[in-house]
Amino acid sequence: MTWNAHLAEGRLPELVRALRAGDLTAGSPINHFVLMIQEAYRRGAAVPAFPDHARTAFGIVPSDPYGADTRATAESLGLSMWYVPSMRNGREMREDRGSAVVSTEPLLDPLALELPLARQRRVVVGAAVEVRTRRGTEKLVLLSAHLEPVSSPKLLWLFHNPREGQVRSMLALLAMPEFAPAGASAGIVIGGDFNTVRSGDGERAYDLLRQWSTSLGSEDRRRTHLMGRLDYLFFRLAGGWVAPTRRLDDRFGSDHYPVIGRFVAPP
Repeated sequence: MTWNAHLAEGRLPELVRALRAGDLTAGSPINHFVLMIQEAYRRGAAVPAFPDHARTAFGIVPSDPYGADTRATAESLGLSMWYVPSMRNGREMREDRGSAVVSTEPLLDPLALELPLARQRRVVVGAAVEVRTRRGTEKLVLLSAHLEPVSSPKLLWLFHNPREGQVRSMLALLAMPEFAPAGASAGIVIGGDFNTVRSGDGERAYDLLRQWSTSLGSEDRRRTHLMGRLDYLFFRLAGGWVAPTRRLDDRFGSDHYPVIGRFVAPP
């Protein structure tokens, strides 16, 4: 599943309970899952002190400024988590925000990729989980990404699209020979908020990922945000597996709907 949680506004415990109870999967409880979360956040003394002269992203102010952050919430649910901040969450709060991979399974081979800078710093977060296939135990690699909606002021904000270059940097990482030892033998999943307002209509970031995604089954094309269809899962799987995706009907407090994918075995 991929989900932009919108920091503390997203009700992660409620989403996980619904997933485990089968409320999101026609009554079939889900005991093994991976969540690729964007706008996860961290607060407290672990966040470095902020120097007066530094620049910061705007703050997304939570409705509960003392609520548990994403790491504390994941730990309370018994989940593994790999989080890397992309940017400070404003100047006033000792918080940062970024992307995360959260799972019922132990997370292996953690990685972080800083994307080409446009307006705000963005970091893709990746990890692997072990899965059982007909060939034995293999690794499935998962990347959580959050791309830029607009460019920098120097490039006139809306008149330059930084997302194609950011997607190309991700795909270049996956194509590197050095990436192979991570053991993506079961395949690779890329999920995230790609801010692709024009998906399917000249949005090169979407087109590149759709071409890369050789194992994507049917796609739910409904909007995931007021701006349009921004959130996706893309799959390149081994052994003939495919994965259809579906948008959920509940945002669980966020301003984005989660997108869920399920693996379908070959005949």
